[in-house]
Amino acid sequence: MVPPVRTWPPPRTLSRFLVPLLGLVLSATEAAAATRPSLVNTRISTPFGSNGHSSTLDGRVFIGNVGEDHATTTTTWRARVFRPEAVTYDAEGKPGFSSAFSPGKTIQVKNGENALAFCFTNPAQPYTLSSGVAVYQPFIFDSMMFNGPNRFRRRTTDIRVSQPFTAQAEIASFSTGTLEELKTVSGAPIMGIEPTMTSDGRLFLFQGGPNNDGAIDHLMYSYNPTPCAATGWSTPRPLSMMFNDPNPGLKRYPLAWQRMKAATGEDFGDTVAGGNLIRAAYPWVDHEGRNVLYAAVGFTGAAGGRREAMSLIGADTGWIAHHIDGSINTDRQDIAHLFYSGPMWNFEQERAPEQNFPPGSSNETRFLPVTKTHDVLALFGSNTADYNEVDLGELLNPFQMLFLPMNEMVTRAGTYDLTRTPDGAGRFYTGTLVGTAQISEKNDVTQPSSGSLWEPHGKGKALVLAGGGAATVNLTDPSSTVPGVGALVRGFTVQLAIRPDAAINQGCTGNPYRYLLAKPGGLDLIYEANGAVHMSFVINGQRVRLGFSQPLPKGVWTHLAYTWDGVTGQFGEYINGKATGRALPTAPGSLRLGTGTLFIGAGSNLDTQSCPANGEGSFKGAIDEVRFFTNARSNRSICLTTLGADCKEAAIQEEPTGGQFVMNQQHPACNSVSALGSQACAVSLHRVCAQRGADDALSSASNFYETLQQVIGNRPPISLLGVPASATSTEVNVACAPIQHESLGVTFEELARRHAGCTDERFSQSTDCTAAAHRWCQGLGWTTGQIFEMTSRPWVGCFNSGLLQDVPRSELGPASNAGNITSGESRLEVSKWCQSRGYGAGVIQEVPSTTTVHVHCFKPAVTQTWKFVP
Repeated sequence: MVPPVRTWPPPRTLSRFLVPLLGLVLSATEAAAATRPSLVNTRISTPFGSNGHSSTLDGRVFIGNVGEDHATTTTTWRARVFRPEAVTYDAEGKPGFSSAFSPGKTIQVKNGENALAFCFTNPAQPYTLSSGVAVYQPFIFDSMMFNGPNRFRRRTTDIRVSQPFTAQAEIASFSTGTLEELKTVSGAPIMGIEPTMTSDGRLFLFQGGPNNDGAIDHLMYSYNPTPCAATGWSTPRPLSMMFNDPNPGLKRYPLAWQRMKAATGEDFGDTVAGGNLIRAAYPWVDHEGRNVLYAAVGFTGAAGGRREAMSLIGADTGWIAHHIDGSINTDRQDIAHLFYSGPMWNFEQERAPEQNFPPGSSNETRFLPVTKTHDVLALFGSNTADYNEVDLGELLNPFQMLFLPMNEMVTRAGTYDLTRTPDGAGRFYTGTLVGTAQISEKNDVTQPSSGSLWEPHGKGKALVLAGGGAATVNLTDPSSTVPGVGALVRGFTVQLAIRPDAAINQGCTGNPYRYLLAKPGGLDLIYEANGAVHMSFVINGQRVRLGFSQPLPKGVWTHLAYTWDGVTGQFGEYINGKATGRALPTAPGSLRLGTGTLFIGAGSNLDTQSCPANGEGSFKGAIDEVRFFTNARSNRSICLTTLGADCKEAAIQEEPTGGQFVMNQQHPACNSVSALGSQACAVSLHRVCAQRGADDALSSASNFYETLQQVIGNRPPISLLGVPASATSTEVNVACAPIQHESLGVTFEELARRHAGCTDERFSQSTDCTAAAHRWCQGLGWTTGQIFEMTSRPWVGCFNSGLLQDVPRSELGPASNAGNITSGESRLEVSKWCQSRGYGAGVIQEVPSTTTVHVHCFKPAVTQTWKFVP
């Protein structure tokens, strides 16, 4: 999976139009564009506090446990309205929640209640409106935790909100119905604590024991084909056994698709007897059952319990336990982290009004998440009374070879390992600390001293180096197939953040240069005596030195990135997300690092001299977010991952290199005609169109001012999808959708309501999902729709076609006539048929019968030829 290109680095020719006009347009849009800082490293206090809590599917109502009397088994629940209309933003764009939660109303329940979860039988309509009041009537599932063994129950609930969807919204009434105990298909109770449910009311996760006997400390699940039912639940099983569950209903949830692994690369257990199950507490499952958030490590404070290291596991982590590096884990043992929940994408600024609650409302001025990258979870904590944002956007970038976040490792047993840092790229190239190197205990190392969100900073924890220490990575590749390690690549990118000690070379003489990165035979990055850095790559077996950068400041964070395009030989140097423009050599060819040890923060000799007069010394300071990619990344992609840098305007003006204009350099799996029907090629077709989109948009726009606002503002920008117009064995002519279009992130839950077969990304290029996208776009006033990207959710492009016609499959060509209408060959046949009628390309939208298809033909914004491989 790769993140959607919401903006793009258009060709340099755009600068002729853009630069003179930025002064005119930015005056109207600069405030909006500058108010989206990254918050992934910023924990924000809220007035919402409680013990166990849950929030409704629309994110508008929170219920939490605010008081317990164990002697009488009485629990006080408080219902509060979350009011995004009352969220404020300071001058840097940081949200404030002081008035965002209503005072609410309380009730007392007297059956040992603890944590709770909502269950909606109709997730498409979480409330109804009656005389201006929003009425919520979900079931509440809860756990009995006092005066008896842990077990789950359900009850009806009636919550009424006065003045809904305003800054004055408040709970008008709150009541609950009769308790019913949950039973399995065999009539046994479900035993455990801390329930959480998917939005469809069928998948139930909790903390329990592998034998359903009242024990806890493990992630468990149960499934019911009847939403929110009291009976008929499957016998609870550990979450790591979900992938081998024979129940076909479970396969609708991405959590069930693959075996789960620890960050160490070890498998979690697939049998109860075998052990090594996921040890966890306080789970929250996202709405579609893609990922689950949980506490992974024990808390050493008086409260004890497993209450630290908030982690994710699921489809968007590659089914690998991902210990989150950022604000939600500010300190290894700061405070007990218990319950979190999130509204998913309901408050996104970019969300179409038709997707919102209530329908037609806008999130333009009040929105969450604030971080503007790709797929960011907005998470509210109750015991911690905080708000955090977690970005999933690039965890599964297919070009990512290595990603060391420089936070501590969490082992399969659920303990911290402070001698290692995980590889977030999923290759398990784990970093090992040697010498005096340490992982910082707190996030304060990565924060700017000013506290500003708009000053470059690291993320979460960092590698702290006093000289004579390093993180080492053993790059292994027995089959010589890993791109960039044993296999040659035609593009490469290095990214990292560094903070040199303020006195790093104070009092030193000679040439005390120091290593930031060193992979003998592959690359090295040197911190020079004058504070500059010097990058070198081994290309075609020869070391190519890029020369000194500008001197970098000491005692503060700087983000560095170096790109290499093997097709043209062009290098790029970026400091804090902006191209330096420095003259660099060219070296077309191929690269591989080779196997062996990569050193981060020192050379292979681990020099311990405070002043290495003859160079080859060890770095003093901090290093964070070390990432290697096997393609030449765009300036836009680099900017998006540069925390605290205001680089958006500069990134827009960067010219793509020749190697980026190749299909498999946009997604590695788009490499032939046969792949043209795949999701990988949908991504590549979109991305090459997005590269061209800006220039073509501005040259053909009927409303230049509005188009330019779209280019630089916060709304989804030019994100043209692409369609194959024709192809040979080596190249494809890509027809880009019309400039007038709309690109939106949706969910499969939303698409499945338009066509039941469009359930998940396994079917993203199927006729089911094509029909769902078509109907979705029709509902927004467009004729035509296509899924063009797939991240944590699908991205749909909507536009208008000029010819809409049912066509016999036999008229299209042999592939279509044979029924292979999702293949690359059929897609080419459809475009050829449209070309014969005066259009540039076309797509199938519906399948009305076994012999006909509904074809939409359109006139492209541009049609351009691209090679499949360099």
